[in-house]
Amino acid sequence: MTQDDLASDKISRSMISLIEIAKTDLTVSKVKIIADTLHVHPRDLFDFD
Repeated sequence: MTQDDLASDKISRSMISLIEIAKTDLTVSKVKIIADTLHVHPRDLFDFD
């Protein structure tokens, strides 16, 4: 999956890039948008082990 695939009208490709390289804070709302785009639960985006 590319950044363009993940980007939407709610979150830009440039924001995805900044999140990927840890140059911006990730908010709960951004986590929800990404999870919805991936069709997963938000907790699935984190490694809690």
